[in-house]
Amino acid sequence: MSERIFNFSAGPAVMPESVLKEAQEALWSLDGTGIGVMEHSHRGKAFTAVLDQTVDACRRLAGIPENYKVLFLQGGASTQFFSIPMNLLQAGDTADYLLTGSWSQKAASEARQYGNVHIAGTSEDRNFCYIPTDLNWSSKSRYTHITSNNTIFGTQWASLPDVPEDSPLICDASSDIFSRPIDVKRYGLIYAGAQKNLGPSGVTLVIIRDDLVSDAALDIPVMLQYRTHAENDSCYNTPPTFGIYVMGRVFHWIETQGGLKGIAQQNEE
Repeated sequence: MSERIFNFSAGPAVMPESVLKEAQEALWSLDGTGIGVMEHSHRGKAFTAVLDQTVDACRRLAGIPENYKVLFLQGGASTQFFSIPMNLLQAGDTADYLLTGSWSQKAASEARQYGNVHIAGTSEDRNFCYIPTDLNWSSKSRYTHITSNNTIFGTQWASLPDVPEDSPLICDASSDIFSRPIDVKRYGLIYAGAQKNLGPSGVTLVIIRDDLVSDAALDIPVMLQYRTHAENDSCYNTPPTFGIYVMGRVFHWIETQGGLKGIAQQNEE
């Protein structure tokens, strides 16, 4: 399409043309049902099939083990800044945060409302122009939080930090998720707003290990409990159906490009 103009902003970002064409058709009729994807009930068979296919494609791409849940939530990655400590920190608990830019600063700021925040490493002294290597872990950290890629400052964790074994690694991967292979087993929780790499704005992907779901707080609003969404397959309330559909098509497109290894090779080139 010669009239296409490429947008190189951080997000919402450009999506594959094949995905846009599929979405265009699905707006009118999803898989020949005569009903558009945005008009289908989220509890009907047609959308349930979309959701199942999207979860399956996500699991295939990233090799997600069975003891992890794949959730499609709302509120953007910024909502996870407080949802994570709200679910995982109890009074007196400490979480380690590695500060590499404004997003990790915001995440740490929200966490301070629910527990103690220990800054285990930071590059703030040089305006976040590097990834810190001098790391100082707290003795009993409930979890360790990093931001894998920092769009504002142009830095990225080339390899993961070696966090204490009893401190699950939690990662805001919004701007580089599925841009390269990922070893999900090294994380307790991965979250990402869809609009940079995975689809349209309005959907947040959360990949969370089962023990973090079961150990999460019960004395917080039901809608903010990971348990709620894990037990209801992201359909406790009406999910962002169109966004989930598009994410599924993006996952399929990534598979046609050779999966995460193929995408990583293209990114390197």
